[in-house]
Amino acid sequence: MTELSVRPVTEGTSVADFAGELYTEAFDRRMQVPLKSLFKVSALHKADFMAVFDDDIFIGFYYVYLHGDSAFLYYLAVTESMRCRGYGTEILDLIKDTYCPERRIVLCTEAPLVDDKLVSSRYRRLGFYSRNGFIDTLYKFESVGIQYEVLYWGSNWEPENIQEILRSFRRSCGYRR
Repeated sequence: MTELSVRPVTEGTSVADFAGELYTEAFDRRMQVPLKSLFKVSALHKADFMAVFDDDIFIGFYYVYLHGDSAFLYYLAVTESMRCRGYGTEILDLIKDTYCPERRIVLCTEAPLVDDKLVSSRYRRLGFYSRNGFIDTLYKFESVGIQYEVLYWGSNWEPENIQEILRSFRRSCGYRR
């Protein structure tokens, strides 16, 4: 592996096509914010929508919403053919280098529920974030019928603040509530 590089994901570009295709494949429809809204918030410099490349090979993308002293990792996806090669960890390291120590990194991930057919993949995802230094706040909440857990990396953080970050993001996207 070489050093990863990032490029902004801008509407109407080939990079946006790569990221958009991965976005629709990687995330449950209930979790997807319209791409137009993601582009809008990024264009307002309230978020970073970044594609990640190894040389010229598209690896994945991340979307970080900036709110006060927090960088909320809204989306992180690696292309299926590039998974299990250490790229997820490299991308998290890149994100940490970009936003810390000025901001802490906060994220939500689906909580593994006993009756969920995806329970093993959700435990793997939690383990991935834990191995990369993220701390489980033990704070859970539900949105669009999905149970989430809140994790963070960096300075101490009150998990109840996640609701304010999510409200702020929705307002930036143009939603009223």
